Amino acid sequence: MSPSLPVREAIFWIAALLCVVAEIAILRSMLRGSRVTSADRSPFVDADVPRSRPGVELVWAVVPAVALIFVLTLTHGALR
Repeated sequence: MSPSLPVREAIFWIAALLCVVAEIAILRSMLRGSRVTSADRSPFVDADVPRSRPGVELVWAVVPAVALIFVLTLTHGALR
């Protein structure tokens, strides 16, 4: 026996909210990491380690978010 529609809707919205919270945490981490200066780095880390470009990091953070929105939209439509 499957759960009723209100239960499925509640589970969906809780999952969607958690995905939004996780994506915000990913973007926040990415933005803070791109602002790290050489003075903020640990002395044990090799200073010659190349840093990735913030634009590339942003794309790698936003593309999964867009895909997730697409999947959540399809899932919400399937619930109905």
